[in-house]
Amino acid sequence: MVKMVICADTHLNAYYAKMRPEQLEKRREYLRNAFKSVVDFAIEKKVDIFLHAGDLFDMPDPRYLELLFVFRELMRLKEAGIKTFMIGGTHDIPKARFEAGGAASILIYEIGQVARVFRGAKIQSETINVGGKSITIAGISCDPRIRDGNPLEGLEFHPDNSDFTIFMFHYAIEGRIPQRYEGAVVTLHWLRQFPADLFIAGHLHPHANFDLERKSVIIPGATERFDFGEEKNDCGFYYLQLTDKPKIEYQKISAQPMQNIEIHSDEIIQKPKGERLGYLLSRIKEVSHPEKLLKCKLIGEIENDVLMEVPFNQILEEGNKSNFFFDLDWQGLKIKRGGFEGSGEGPTNVEEEMKSVARSIEEEEELVKEALDLALSKWREAR
Repeated sequence: MVKMVICADTHLNAYYAKMRPEQLEKRREYLRNAFKSVVDFAIEKKVDIFLHAGDLFDMPDPRYLELLFVFRELMRLKEAGIKTFMIGGTHDIPKARFEAGGAASILIYEIGQVARVFRGAKIQSETINVGGKSITIAGISCDPRIRDGNPLEGLEFHPDNSDFTIFMFHYAIEGRIPQRYEGAVVTLHWLRQFPADLFIAGHLHPHANFDLERKSVIIPGATERFDFGEEKNDCGFYYLQLTDKPKIEYQKISAQPMQNIEIHSDEIIQKPKGERLGYLLSRIKEVSHPEKLLKCKLIGEIENDVLMEVPFNQILEEGNKSNFFFDLDWQGLKIKRGGFEGSGEGPTNVEEEMKSVARSIEEEEELVKEALDLALSKWREAR
């Protein structure tokens, strides 16, 4: 029986602009531990093949710490007799010749002989013999410059007479696209025509697997949650046992806790003036945890004078004391424009309010524009 572990989208070395340096280091440690847990499982199960379908790193020029960490983990796999194959993803591959010297950082693992990296504009492959079965593993790294259409259209691949053929790529698949997705999409028709038994598609972070006639398709998903829109995502990888037909099992990883909460302006307004801050802090505290990534969204309509009374800096400070990371998002607040000349147009968001006030000021136009640009910049920074 052939056994393999399949993962993708580990995004090591991810950067979070709002995190303090010590938070960022700890967060990156969580990401490394997720990858290590996949490797630990592969070694424990004595698998034959370890596959990574792109976005090993979150950028084409990761730090040495991350590069060396992965090298040690791949060396552990090699010493356990496990062969590793990988492709580059959207984040691994430089988008321009000058970026990261024009070379993908993952190539060092092929040079170091701890992994086979499929790269370039053509499909590459390798056939290995495992337990009396010939397994062809093929793949192509992502081209991040391709933004639409079927990125694999026109590619040629002529497999040998293997018992089982695997093909890895790093693009979305038709029918598995999240809302508001914009990007290249591999069509189901193309997959049906392509000479492979198993397709592995990195790129999308929710995991999935399904049959396509006599073929199998695996979307490994991510090993961690990377933004607050992924709060409900499971994190993990796939374990495949190949006998007469593939037996596919999803293995969950315990990810760093992440949560969104919403507080409506009506909840704030209904409280007496002196109790509003305490109420906001209590709502945040009841869901807080020292290891949690927590985002609090303030939504609804609010009077300008009430908004001015909300001590956002204090809320941010208290939220960060109770959580690993805390973000306060007030983009959903709409200000009732009762206090400005020419009101009556209904509620608007904070940026529109600033622009409206600027338009009402009869001063030197360039000076007002400069002040508005500065105010908007500071507002976006604080968000």
